Amino acid sequence: MAEEGCLLVMVVDMHPQLAEHDAHTYFNAVVAFANLHLAANARNSLAVLAANHLESRFLYPGSNEDGVGRQKDGRLEMLGQVDRAIERGVRAMAEAAASTPTNPEQNESLLSGAMGRGLLYIKRKETEEILAKRMQARLLVLKISSDTGSQYLTYINTYLTAQKSSTPVDVCVIGAIMASCSRAQTSPAAPTTVCARTPRPDTVDYRAACFCHRTLVDMASVCSNCLSVYCKAVPLCTTCNVIFQTDRPLVRTGKKKK
Repeated sequence: MAEEGCLLVMVVDMHPQLAEHDAHTYFNAVVAFANLHLAANARNSLAVLAANHLESRFLYPGSNEDGVGRQKDGRLEMLGQVDRAIERGVRAMAEAAASTPTNPEQNESLLSGAMGRGLLYIKRKETEEILAKRMQARLLVLKISSDTGSQYLTYINTYLTAQKSSTPVDVCVIGAIMASCSRAQTSPAAPTTVCARTPRPDTVDYRAACFCHRTLVDMASVCSNCLSVYCKAVPLCTTCNVIFQTDRPLVRTGKKKK
């Protein structure tokens, strides 16, 4: 019996903060990993989404995928199609972002929306193959932008949806590691193992972000219906419209843990 394939949905962060790193190495790694997944098993399938601070879109498969013939260099036809689709989509998103006026109120990468679209794509593929047993699918998120907390609730809903559908979610947060790799490439004396070094464990902050100002709080009012967090006592929950009991004291949300 042939080995069962896996559907990998990659969500790639294209936030403008990418300019602080080596974007060429970043996208080369994305394409290389996508090709490796497809080449590992003939039954494997792939989808690639990208998200920046303005939009999220499918890079592969795209709505305007053109048929490709056999490549002159002998590569698999699908691998060549993936390379071109990702390159074309990245260029189109970069051009659209450059021509759109900046909005200071919208500066966080729309990764949560792209993750939701990825989960919907997995569900649609499962529906199309109802005669076969449930496919193996994974969601891989490559994150390079910083957090602001404005999508806190959307992330929670996305993770709960993935849990309910039994879809594993792998997240790779890229920051200081890429900077170390770039420095290592420019310095012949630096060891090459610095690129594979895992980040040092940082202080974990378990405080919640309030839903009214998106800031971390030590003491907060928590809605008993939807668990929305507010830094000040409010008469009505703006998320689910439940009336608060104003005589309740503020609840301590958590402490920093090392």
